[in-house]
Amino acid sequence: MTPLHGTQGTFLLFVYGTLKRGGIRHGALARQRPLGEAHTRALYALHDLGEYPGLVECHGAGQAAHGELYEVDRGMIDWLDRVEGAPDWFALGRVELAGRTEEAWAYFYRGDASGWPRVESGRWENAPGKGGAP
Repeated sequence: MTPLHGTQGTFLLFVYGTLKRGGIRHGALARQRPLGEAHTRALYALHDLGEYPGLVECHGAGQAAHGELYEVDRGMIDWLDRVEGAPDWFALGRVELAGRTEEAWAYFYRGDASGWPRVESGRWENAPGKGGAP
């Protein structure tokens, strides 16, 4: 459980995969306030997990992950957690965004991503057939 649970207001959510516009999990996020494209500082690795990507903190040569930023009602966290398979598959964590000082959050992959290929561009493209349940 993150400090975001059980509170009122909004938070900044960085999305990089199937929660982006055009992704099959975008759903109710479409009714939240989009703040445009964003990217992380080069502290992370984005891995291709088959039908969806996974963001992990990188201990070594990191890269920037590209995605979208939303101002999200905190009441959406339970829905987002279900969609993202939290806390087993993914969990909300603070993420550092390039050029922004506000506190932002993203869903980080909790499994071992070492056997999965990196998305070298740092940009996940949603495609037909991608986006199954974790």
